[in-house]
Amino acid sequence: MMRKWLGFILFFFLILSGCAGDDNGNDMSDASNASDTSEPGQGVGYKNEMSEDMAIEEEAEDGAVSDSQGEQLIGDKVIRRVQLEYETLDFQKTTQYVLDTVSDYDGYIEYSDESSYSPSGIAPREESRQYRQINYLFRIPTDSLDGFLKDLKGMDAYKLSEHVGTEDITQTYRDTESRLNVLLNKETRLNELLEQAESIEAILQIENSLSETIAEREELQSRLDTFDNLMDYTEVHLSVVERPRITNMHGEGLSFWERISEAFVNSFYAFYYFIQDAFIWLIYAIPFILIIVALVGIGIYIRTKIIKKRKK
Repeated sequence: MMRKWLGFILFFFLILSGCAGDDNGNDMSDASNASDTSEPGQGVGYKNEMSEDMAIEEEAEDGAVSDSQGEQLIGDKVIRRVQLEYETLDFQKTTQYVLDTVSDYDGYIEYSDESSYSPSGIAPREESRQYRQINYLFRIPTDSLDGFLKDLKGMDAYKLSEHVGTEDITQTYRDTESRLNVLLNKETRLNELLEQAESIEAILQIENSLSETIAEREELQSRLDTFDNLMDYTEVHLSVVERPRITNMHGEGLSFWERISEAFVNSFYAFYYFIQDAFIWLIYAIPFILIIVALVGIGIYIRTKIIKKRKK
């Protein structure tokens, strides 16, 4: 009985040792296979270097894409807008100079609005000294814009402000072009289907779809034409205001005593126009003053009569 148990235990240990040997053999074969597949001097470190190089190349490619995308964001479809404000003593001369300059550069007036104003506002507008102001919207060829702005510097007027802005519409323009091309292809296919259609129902459906496609295509084409016009002709908003007097440099770069002198002269002009308007206002108020004086006189006369009666 004891021998049987000893034999069983021996058999169990033999099985375990055989399994361990197979495992070691597999491990060794795996290791030998790994060493066989790698070239001399190119182990795990080489693989890591290769993976790092590939990652760097991918990052470089990504960087190149982003750079190319960044260049595309600059765009070649740009709308420019300019806003100018001027003050002048000679309104007629200044506006004529502006119109002549616009004509020299083949521009045109899209909009103009002229009005008048009173410096103080005390006297009625019909009788007080009226000054004029005008707002223009010009369209100037974009290629000639720089020359146009340069020529305006020779105008006998004081420039209050100048603002030049741009709007990049490249992405919108390209998207509209793509949609327009899609609609053109769709319109061509619908025309071909219309020629092949036989039933009235099919013809009506194709014609309805075709009319909608044509309407949308014309709308997109009109939008592109508007963009082209805005790019070819720059919007120039220009305003000219007539002044009784233009302060030297509007206080820019003046010394303390020069600023005092300017303030004194400005106060004199303000007082001068105030006296003028007040005198004109007084002339308009004469009828009302006479009525008030008459009413006061009548009141005093009645009061005097009443006092005399009481004394009697």
